[in-house]
Amino acid sequence: MNFIQHPSYSEQIQDIKSILSKITTENLNKLLERFNLQCIAYERLQTSGRINFIFNLKTQSKTSTYTEFILKVSNPHRYWKELRIKNEVYTMQYLIQHTTIPIPKIIDYSIDSKTSILSCEYILMEKIHGDTLESVMKNMSDQTLLKIGIETCHYIKQLRQIKLSQMNKIGSFYTKEMFLGGTIEDGPTLGPFSTVKEYIIEHLQWSIQRIQTDEQLLQSAGEHLILSLQKIIDHARTDVNLSSVEIQLHLTHTDLNSSNILVNENTAEILSILDWESCAMTFINNDLEFYSRWFENDQEEKQFKLLIQQQQNYHELLNDIYNMQNIKYYLDIVYSAMYATFYCCTWFEDEQTVSEHIHHFLKETEDAILIFNKNILGEM
Repeated sequence: MNFIQHPSYSEQIQDIKSILSKITTENLNKLLERFNLQCIAYERLQTSGRINFIFNLKTQSKTSTYTEFILKVSNPHRYWKELRIKNEVYTMQYLIQHTTIPIPKIIDYSIDSKTSILSCEYILMEKIHGDTLESVMKNMSDQTLLKIGIETCHYIKQLRQIKLSQMNKIGSFYTKEMFLGGTIEDGPTLGPFSTVKEYIIEHLQWSIQRIQTDEQLLQSAGEHLILSLQKIIDHARTDVNLSSVEIQLHLTHTDLNSSNILVNENTAEILSILDWESCAMTFINNDLEFYSRWFENDQEEKQFKLLIQQQQNYHELLNDIYNMQNIKYYLDIVYSAMYATFYCCTWFEDEQTVSEHIHHFLKETEDAILIFNKNILGEM
């Protein structure tokens, strides 16, 4: 995919203000009228996610039946235009048909902000009544939380059993037939990729272009970081170990954090798994390490890890794990550079936070390069 000029913070903020101004009772009623529903109230939900905008809609039918829906408004980011909504909608529809994973039913969606009633890309879906795991897990016993972990493993196993004709490519989905398009999972919508080497090189090349075309990034990173990233790219092109890596790709949620899992606190039943927008065919293993996204306390994570590792269904997943050792040093650079150069705009409240974010991940990138140079290139 060709490099697209990244929008500035102010440009994205203006886009978001424009979209939010269109979320009115009048426009929501226009959206709902084809379903013979009327919006009687709505509110924006405060969630831990930063990329999208989530609304709870209370509606009433002509027979006075009350129904609630969730409206998910996509961030108007030009790299994600159409792709995030397409990927999420088509993935959810496919999984509803081919798995037992609990997923909300989609009522309506738009991938075209120009023709959308709300002047934005959105998904209108049924509301599943429950609590996010994030909000109730501190009240749960170890055994209750373990029960949820075991059920999560069961759903991950179903994802990994899905066979697609595009399984030899890294990417996300852009048609109902689940054909691969740009990768949503991390960074801009590059891809699909035939190899991990291609994935690494193209993301690093994008990061270089991003630094070169952004005055703030160039000033913060300096020419030396561009030269260092180019050096990593040059080594990747001829790295025999990287060329010989054999990967097994899996359908992967990629973001099984505790805010994306709705549960019944009393029964420890998973009611729904949310936020499929970054689902992709990929080599990463973070679905198998889902619990690392559940805990802020390292000791609690270690304790849960010991419990879940004793479970048979978790062991079955580990038999299918991909060894990342040969590419870990590359990926540490790729992800820190991508977070510094791509994830730095509208999901922060002010430009000061953006600046702090950039400097933090630029430092992480430099540290990852030093480790790469020491362990891969033998430089001290």
